[in-house]
Amino acid sequence: MTASYLLVCSMLTAATQAAYFSQQPQDQVVVSGQSVTLPCVIVGYREMVQWTKDGLALGGERDLPGWKRYSLMGDPLSGEHSLLIDSAELEDDAVYECQATQAGLRSHRAKLTVLVPPSDPVVEGGPVVRLKAHTPHNLTCRASGAKPAAEITWYRDGEVMETAIYSKTLLEDGKKEAAVSMLPIVPEDSDSGRTYTCRVLNQAAPAGRQTSITINVQHPPSVTLSVQPQTVAEGAKVLFICSASANPEITGYRWSKGGVPISEANGDSLEVTVDYSYFTDPVSCEVSNSVGSTNVSTLVDVQFGPRLLSEPKPMAVDIGMDAAFTCAWTGNPPLTLAWTKQGSSVVLSNGNTLQLKAVTQEDAGTYTCKAIVPRIGVAERDVTLTVNGPPILTVDATQHAVKHSKGKLECRVGSSPPPDKIVWTFGDMSLSSGSSGRYSVQTVTSDHGVSSSLVLSETLAQDFQLRYNCTAWNRFGTGTALVTLKEQEALPMLIIVGGAVGGGCVLLICVITLVSLCCRHTGKGKRCTRLSKSDIRVQIVHSDHNATRGNDDEEDVKEPMAPNSSESPGTSRTEHSDLLEEEEDERSESKDPTNGYYNVRGNEDRHIRSSGFSEYVPNSRPVYTPSQLQSPSPVYGQHGTQPRVYDFSHRYATTTAGRTAYEQQQAAQQQQSAQPASIYPTDPVYSGSAYLPATYGRAFTSYVKPASYEKVDAYDQSDQASKVSSSSRFSYASSQVSSQQSDYGRPSQRMQTHV
Repeated sequence: MTASYLLVCSMLTAATQAAYFSQQPQDQVVVSGQSVTLPCVIVGYREMVQWTKDGLALGGERDLPGWKRYSLMGDPLSGEHSLLIDSAELEDDAVYECQATQAGLRSHRAKLTVLVPPSDPVVEGGPVVRLKAHTPHNLTCRASGAKPAAEITWYRDGEVMETAIYSKTLLEDGKKEAAVSMLPIVPEDSDSGRTYTCRVLNQAAPAGRQTSITINVQHPPSVTLSVQPQTVAEGAKVLFICSASANPEITGYRWSKGGVPISEANGDSLEVTVDYSYFTDPVSCEVSNSVGSTNVSTLVDVQFGPRLLSEPKPMAVDIGMDAAFTCAWTGNPPLTLAWTKQGSSVVLSNGNTLQLKAVTQEDAGTYTCKAIVPRIGVAERDVTLTVNGPPILTVDATQHAVKHSKGKLECRVGSSPPPDKIVWTFGDMSLSSGSSGRYSVQTVTSDHGVSSSLVLSETLAQDFQLRYNCTAWNRFGTGTALVTLKEQEALPMLIIVGGAVGGGCVLLICVITLVSLCCRHTGKGKRCTRLSKSDIRVQIVHSDHNATRGNDDEEDVKEPMAPNSSESPGTSRTEHSDLLEEEEDERSESKDPTNGYYNVRGNEDRHIRSSGFSEYVPNSRPVYTPSQLQSPSPVYGQHGTQPRVYDFSHRYATTTAGRTAYEQQQAAQQQQSAQPASIYPTDPVYSGSAYLPATYGRAFTSYVKPASYEKVDAYDQSDQASKVSSSSRFSYASSQVSSQQSDYGRPSQRMQTHV
């Protein structure tokens, strides 16, 4: 037995060493539809050879019945047993093995991979994809049935898009895979018409396949809402313009203000008159099309004054507590807030809230919340703070009354809460209400507090010696004030009344005087002069009928004056003559008292004030006689005959008895003059003894015309000055003296009248 076993083993070992694989199958990759051969060559073996697929024996026949596309290739005598797979399919994808069963030989396992190219990619929604502008969208490209899974690439107008999202899924057969690529985009209006391309490839289709689509971007209306003008004053008109573009076309407009539709507006524009509400309530324009609608709103920059949003509320707090007031305003341009307390200009706060910490009774009062809009306006609201605390008394420390008349002492309590009780204490008496003897208490309540009055029906002397105590109580405490009653004389009241009446009279007199001065000033153009009888002085000069006189009798008599630095010596004037203003019609009534034979002249002194006689102080004037003249005169030539001087004082009112009171006063002043010569300096032509007393200070009857004279150069100059001076004079006439002058014959006498 042992020998037999050893023999068999030796024979098998020899056979085994004789057969071996010269070629074995290797892993291969093949594209679906292509043919593939798995080699298998066994040297020294002529028995049956079979192939297995994934461990399944395909059979020992050369044509492999049951496997139409499978067959063994080569010369079996040469040991060639290669497996041919025609038009490989995905099901051919497996692990193959060549076995020599009698020899107990197995080849290497060979993995055959069958590749499947992807089908043409599909883009969802293509070939024209309608998108909504500004709305995110994913372009999706699918490539299914490929092995391995297809790679997908996106292009936009030939430009690679790197933002795609790729995913793959194994199909149910476990061999093929589906690939999906999503390209997120946010289409704009400008993207309409663009081309997007999806390209797929794998090892079975290295050239790849692609599909292109075109996008059509549809969008709801793009709206722009404008206001013309943008900044306006309240009450002005503005125009809203709603500009829109859309794809597809616009189907309608709708306007609203603050969310409330404006039914009368349906076009692309709206004109309104704005008020302050347009500053806070927006105006909206909504434009629609088949895709959707767009609503755009805008506010108007309306400038308006302050408007109250939240009104402050009055408060009542106890002393020591905190208080806060709040008020809110709106305005445009931006406003400024200021909190103040009435009676003070100090700004306490610039915010909406005024905080008062630990208030005292001095903090009570009215606070003002003021809003200021620059260049527009100002508005304010008042709010009251009431501070509950002890009574606050307001009294006059000293009060007055007239003895033996009714007296009254007042005490005012203005705190909060009102006093529960007010008591007057004086001497040994205490009185809170009602009456006691001569004393009674009256209490009056008003908006400003409580007033308590202590009334004395009749004041006596002892009442002015007492001190009166006014005390008030409430739940927070007490308040006390002292009052002293002083005696008041009745006379000062009469003095006050009399002074008031006197002042009124003085005021009335001043008004009358002012009106009179104004009337006199406005009546300067209508000035005239009225001469009284005492204002006229007459001088009669006898004429010697000398042939040398000629026609000189017709000339005006010239008055030599006392030397004056401001006038020419030859200028005749009457100084300090008072001209009384009368109505213009009195001028026509004045007549020449000499019926034209005598020359009556009125002199107007430019230096006289028009305020009346009270400002006038006359001076005595000298009267010169021919006997006192020095000969020869430097002005007039020699003449042999001396003229006579007549005194007509007995025919005319030249005494003080016939004068007015004013004239008598002026005469008295002249008599009191100590040195007349100091008023009129001595003239070299006339000696100091030539001065005679004048019968009337305002009349001048001084010069006696010589019988004959000659003019020299000095006289010519003075005569011209006299003519110039006489141009400002007025001629006056008086019918009162005409009858007194009728006693004298004209042939032998001349009357020279000076005023």
